[in-house]
Amino acid sequence: MKSTRQSHPVRALRKPKENAKQTCQQALRVCENAAARLKAASDDLAGSWTALYHEISTGVSSTDLLRKRAWCNVLELRLKEQAHALEQARHGLDAVWEDLMLATRARELFNRLLKKNATEAGADTESLPLLARTASVIASAHRRAASVKK
Repeated sequence: MKSTRQSHPVRALRKPKENAKQTCQQALRVCENAAARLKAASDDLAGSWTALYHEISTGVSSTDLLRKRAWCNVLELRLKEQAHALEQARHGLDAVWEDLMLATRARELFNRLLKKNATEAGADTESLPLLARTASVIASAHRRAASVKK
């Protein structure tokens, strides 16, 4: 009769993997949305500059030119804000990516230890919880080391 103790640590590793995948997808969506807002701000600014050029070439009043130029300045500020938001989203995506890579390395380590344990001890599953904790401790140590570097 096969022991069910082995499936518990494996299930414990799958749940963080699913959470990490969702977190990565969410961070990617945030980054894509920030990039789309940056492009829209850039297009608005380009259109405003074109309108200002058109106003200059048609010979409108100085008040209208000042208003158009002031609007271009506002759009430039918005563009800078959107560029900053995109940079922050990219940093968030990088952090999630590092966590995902650490989780993958910990899972690979755990799988190697499982294979090694299975070949050395046969069907002995007593050390599986210890192996699972070891893999999670290694992953958290890598996260701490990465946060110290920042």
